[in-house]
Amino acid sequence: MNWSKTFSSTEYLFIIIFIVVYLIYFLRVFLISRKLNTAGGSVLIKFFLRASYFTLLILALLGPSFGITETEARSTGKDIYIVLDLSNSMNSNDVQPSRLDKIKIEINNLIDQFKTDRIGLIVFGSEAYLNTPLTYDLEALKIDIRSINTTVLPTNGTDFNAAFELVNNKLDNLTSETDRSKVILLVTDGEDFGNLDNQWFKILKNKNVKSMVLGVGTVEGGKIPMNGGFRKDEFGIEVITRLNLQNLKELATKLGGEYFLINNQTNQLPQLIEKLNLIQEEKIDMRKVMVANNKYQYFLILALLLITFDFLITINIIKL
Repeated sequence: MNWSKTFSSTEYLFIIIFIVVYLIYFLRVFLISRKLNTAGGSVLIKFFLRASYFTLLILALLGPSFGITETEARSTGKDIYIVLDLSNSMNSNDVQPSRLDKIKIEINNLIDQFKTDRIGLIVFGSEAYLNTPLTYDLEALKIDIRSINTTVLPTNGTDFNAAFELVNNKLDNLTSETDRSKVILLVTDGEDFGNLDNQWFKILKNKNVKSMVLGVGTVEGGKIPMNGGFRKDEFGIEVITRLNLQNLKELATKLGGEYFLINNQTNQLPQLIEKLNLIQEEKIDMRKVMVANNKYQYFLILALLLITFDFLITINIIKL
């Protein structure tokens, strides 16, 4: 026999209360019996009766399981890869407290809306690597996101080819699994995409990957903090990094998806969440599983019968 629950402080508290109450009751009956010079042993009949149904109630509460039933298990959901740009321009202060800090807050808010899906995190600059594999442990993922910064990657710059290549490899590793809706959410400040290889657009579309692009920053731009000052170009002029909306729109179009924007004036996260929710969750698994049957009702019914019997019978505790 297996149990759905283990003994907790609640069960121990009930048992202690029952024992204490009956000890007080036994003591009272004993003292009265001595004064009246009579026997009070019949009190034990009610005690054993009540102890029996009290025990049965405790066992029912613990959820006894025995016997095996075959049942069909189904699972639906999405696999979502968040692909996050960690180039130095993400430190820009045109979005407060910074582009990266702002987007980390918003991504964690987004994760809270998809608790039944698997979500993973890929970060990239001039290189890309898997920061967090696809997981249902979204609280752990949120901790990972809060801890990342632009110093995680060994080199500077932005190479979207590295990001798409890693995404493609990870998706290939999923082909042996049951079918799931696959989504990539590309998060970037959209300034410079470099020499992006157009093959990735075709590859992702052929794999039926749903793509969303989330831009962070402003068209006015901002400076990039560095070494107690701001980043400068080769001529000693402070660099201004600007969000390129046109690049974002074109990228989203080529991916067959949509783009969304976040800064201190605009927050299109609700629209993004709405679009992600519209993506159909495909049936991913149907199989027979063996589960133990919870038989608490047998213990409960027997306890109720004993309680009824307790109310119906009368026992003289002290006989004169």
